[in-house]
Amino acid sequence: MSSLVFFGSSPFSVIVLEKVLGSGFQVAATVTTPDKPAGRGLKLTHNPVKLLALKHHIPVYISPSSIPPLNLRGGKGGVIGLVAAYGKIIPQSILDKFNDHIYNIHPSLLPKYRGPSPLQQQILDGVTQTGVTIIQLDALMDHGPIVAQQKDVILPNDTWITLGNRLFEKGAKLFLTSPLPPLLNQERGTEGVRYKPQNEAEASFTQKITRQSGFIEFEKLKNYLDLGICELDIARMHRAFVGWPGIWSIDPSGKRVKLVSLSPVLVQYAGKEPQPWRDS
Repeated sequence: MSSLVFFGSSPFSVIVLEKVLGSGFQVAATVTTPDKPAGRGLKLTHNPVKLLALKHHIPVYISPSSIPPLNLRGGKGGVIGLVAAYGKIIPQSILDKFNDHIYNIHPSLLPKYRGPSPLQQQILDGVTQTGVTIIQLDALMDHGPIVAQQKDVILPNDTWITLGNRLFEKGAKLFLTSPLPPLLNQERGTEGVRYKPQNEAEASFTQKITRQSGFIEFEKLKNYLDLGICELDIARMHRAFVGWPGIWSIDPSGKRVKLVSLSPVLVQYAGKEPQPWRDS
């Protein structure tokens, strides 16, 4: 079986990498993001993908261009690529080195919900049908032909984190049982699996989540909470933005207030402990 170069940088990536390692794949290298300052001392800290890779003595690189020659020709005896929640665009020059044998796990039923925030946007839209897609990477974002898909549902209490955990676990299993294994044992140019092009007419796109994504005008937030009504849109926002950026506002005095919980309704002012809305 061919060896693999893994691209990832988030806790979702760890779910996939653990499954791949447990399957017997030889992981030749891991590409992830640089160490970032964390904690009060702002000490440079490894992300969870790098920690897992180092634990298994896998070489770690902080950019695709820094990978040394690894027989990146794909197919039998070569190296394939797998991308899962990497968060960066892989240059065409790197894609070319894999000779079409580089794949991505995406947490939606492509071509719907392409882009950087498919998990959050699906929850915001209130859709109940979702899934995970494995595509063969090309030069465009989430555009390549579909290798395999598996459907799933969005549960009423799913946050973007619980949904992502489930879809990336399903995606890892799908990758390991997809039409890829026979392809990996063939020389490039022989008859192999034919992948399905995406239907561009059905494509939809998501936007990058920013801190401002969770902002609600204070009067609107107050009306929701004073009435004790968990309107669908604010409930979806809470599930979509849990952890970061959260739902937040600025009260008339200029203080920042964050909605911590809807059941019970808890808010938190900067520098203070969470408290019930009625006492705020």
